[in-house]
Amino acid sequence: MAIKRELLVDKLIDKKFFNTVYISKADEEKANKDHVEALVELLCDTRYKSSRQEVYAFLKKEPKAVELLMRAIVEATGDKKTLVAACWESNIDCTPFLPFFTEVAINEDFEVTMEALTVIEQITGEVSPQLATQLINKVQAGYAAQANTPKAALLLDLVDLLSRWV
Repeated sequence: MAIKRELLVDKLIDKKFFNTVYISKADEEKANKDHVEALVELLCDTRYKSSRQEVYAFLKKEPKAVELLMRAIVEATGDKKTLVAACWESNIDCTPFLPFFTEVAINEDFEVTMEALTVIEQITGEVSPQLATQLINKVQAGYAAQANTPKAALLLDLVDLLSRWV
């Protein structure tokens, strides 16, 4: 099932939405929620599995769609692993979201942490040494509470990944 780029734009990037001043915050939130739900459906529903590469290509070209993806990850309940994986599978630049993915790695379960580490590993942009040091300190603080879990090794790997910017 091929998805045309125009359909993706219509479904995810409603030009009216981005050019509209909403009278009510509720209307704006509903529009946001509808866009996020459409993106989650396209990435997580097995009916669209054969079209995922098209969705990934769309994410790479549309910065507003990346914003929707980040919001979808924040709001996700059961699909967080798939949504985080979409970030590296679509090869989008997640440099601006490094602190977010560090938090995800610290606070989520083992599988989601693995996906977040892959996203961080793929980051090629410049990160300030100060930010990297702050994030390393956060990871080390989070490590103490998880030192006796399987996730501890992943957090040590995360410190190594972040160290490349120090």
